[in-house]
Formats: sequence, structure tokens, C-alpha cells
Amino acid sequence: MEHKQFTIIVPTRERAEILEHTLRTCTTQDYENLTILVSDNYSQDGTADVINSFKDPRIKYINPGKRLSMTYHYEFALSHIEGGFVTILGDDDGLLPNAVETCNNLLNETGLEAVNMNYYHDFYYWPNHPVKRQASMLKVSLESGFDIIDAKKELGKVLNCKADYLRLPMIYSSFVSFNAINKIKKKTTSFFRSQAPDVYSGIALCDVVDKYVQSNKRLRLAGISAKSLGTSHLFNHENTAPVLQAMTEETVPFHERIKLNEATASISYIIAESLLQSFDAGLNQDEKSKFDLLPFIRIAVKEANTKAKAKHDEIIATTRYIAQKNNLEITEVEKIIKSVENNVVNLINYDLKRYMHPFILINASLYQVNNIYDACLLHDEVYKNPFRYIAKASTWNYMFQLVFGEFHARYR
Repeated sequence: MEHKQFTIIVPTRERAEILEHTLRTCTTQDYENLTILVSDNYSQDGTADVINSFKDPRIKYINPGKRLSMTYHYEFALSHIEGGFVTILGDDDGLLPNAVETCNNLLNETGLEAVNMNYYHDFYYWPNHPVKRQASMLKVSLESGFDIIDAKKELGKVLNCKADYLRLPMIYSSFVSFNAINKIKKKTTSFFRSQAPDVYSGIALCDVVDKYVQSNKRLRLAGISAKSLGTSHLFNHENTAPVLQAMTEETVPFHERIKLNEATASISYIIAESLLQSFDAGLNQDEKSKFDLLPFIRIAVKEANTKAKAKHDEIIATTRYIAQKNNLEITEVEKIIKSVENNVVNLINYDLKRYMHPFILINASLYQVNNIYDACLLHDEVYKNPFRYIAKASTWNYMFQLVFGEFHARYR
């Protein structure tokens, strides 16, 4: 069997206290043809010391020599790759045991150009997560095997708001062939062309990737901490420091058909923005002719009245801006806003699909877990021995809180 070349890019900035644990999930991968490329975004803490503490020759260190926005930093890191398969791993995320070996087996078996390791995310909320009832929660999906996904069909579901971006071949949750990445770069010069590089990458790659592998057994764990940009921007209105810092940095202009200058708090509009950026770059032109903002507006207004209540006024203002900027019928948009706000329940179907499979949710702190490395080890243990954990009363209590709490959030 061919041992393909893999590169894990770990972009980091001022996260020395958690970076060590993420790197341990990489260095414990029993795979030789692997490069762990740590791209230090001009950190001023002890990041360099953490990296130097590892004696693994597979670790390489780069630094742009100045502070970059997230999008430009990702582009900088990607410019150091020459071949093989590439993924970007957040510095609070982790690879599960034997993830690289498993990806190598899947790619050899299928001959495809990408493998999504964590569709419908399994996650670990770090203990410092600002929402205390979620802190230390670990989700372990119990699926196995793999599926072959048609990229254009999956993108079509996203275009029609029948699915979100998670199942796309994002470089942030997938190992992707550098050949596919290079095809995009040859068409558009730079690979990342949005302030949401994870979402954009999945959409852009659907232009050049025909089919890809979806590993139903999760191989990557999404770590969600207090410093996560998504946590700061989308959900936690009290912890604004990460997003405020990001907003001061020079980056790709947000698409003016969605919002001027800064990004939006709506995931729906972020998906729409990445689609528009891909169209402007000359990608996904068949989808461009079918693009309609109204389905994204319906989802965004639901977000404003449910999971993004703290950002309600901002999302509604963005909705009215979109209507005006795109010459939409104002009365129809206002009717959508009023209708959703009057609803007792506002279900976002593709959100609920994230829980429509067998999984276990446990409080990892009960097992002395307080970092992503130990969370990955516990995830592996739970996956192998689910019945040892599923019988515990605390497990059912946390699962009830998650699933029914998610449904309850859809009520006004």
C-alpha cells in the first residue's frame, strides 16, 4: 500500500497554553510520511518555546514575520506546501488516534482527492468555554465506514439551503489533494478569497473535486475554546476580544452584496458570501445561475430569533441591507422577517441533522480530561467501548440537555 504524503498545517497565534495539546494529537500519529507545519502568526507569548519542546523531526516551523489576518495567514501557510494531501488543524482542535493512517487507507482504496474527517462535527468544549453548561462536553459519534460524496450534488444542497457547509470537502476538516488546491490557485491566483476561509474552501473545491470520501467514523475533533473566533463572533456577545482584534486587521473585503466592510453574525449569510466570492473568482459558474438569496434570508432570520438571539438586531439590519443592495422586493423580505418573528418554533432542518445519528455526549471532566489531547484519547476509548459509558445516568442527562436544548432553542 502506498504511504501518501500528508501535511497538517497548524496556524497559531498567542495560544501557547493550548497549542501543546493540539500538537500532541499530531505527533502521536504513527505515520512517517507526515509533516506537521506550525505557522506562528507572529505570536509574542511562549509559542516558540512550546514548539521547540517537541523533538519530533516531522514538525516544521514558519513565521510570516508580521501579524496577518486569518485568511492571509492561511494563504501564507499554504504557500509552503508543494504536494501530497493537506489539512488545516486549528490550534485548539485535535486529530483522533490513527487518523492519518485511516485517511491513507481510504484514499488508497477509493483513489479520490479528498477525505472529510469530521462531517457533522464531533466536538470538545474546552473547560474555559464561556457557556458554562457546555464546558467540558465531548460528543462521540458511533458511526463507521465511509461514503462517496458527489461534490456538485452536495454543493447544490448548500445552494438551496438544504444542507450547511460541514459536509463539503473543506480543507479545515478534510485532507485535500494539493493537486486540487493548485487547480484553484491557477484559476484564481490565491486559494482563500473570503473572511471565512474554512467555509470558502469547501465551496471552492467543489469546482475541481468530482467526488470525495466522507469518513463516517470521525477522525478529527473540533475543539471549541474561549479564544475561538467563531465562539466570539457568532455566539458569545460577552467574549468579543478575538473578533474585535480580527476586525482591525487587513483582510479580504467582505462581499458587498451581503454586508459592507465587516462580517456578519449569521452562518447562513457567511455561506452565501463564500458562494458569491467563488462566483466572482470564476468558480462554480453552473451554480451561479441558480443562486437565490431568499432561502438564505429565511434561514438567517430564523438564526436571529433562535441560536443567534444576541445578534438579532445586527442580523435583521443585514437582512434589510441585502434586500436593498440586491434589489429584492422589500415587502417580501419584511414579510419573511415578520412571519419568522411571529412563529412559535423556528426549525433549521440542517442544524438538527447534526444530531440525527447515533452518538454519546459525556462530561469529559468526570474522566479528568481538561485538554484536547486527553479528549481525543477519551473519544477513542468511548468509541471502542460505548456500552461502558452509555449506561451512565449522567450521559443521558447531558444528551437530553443537548438534543432537547437545541430543539427548545427554536422556540421564541
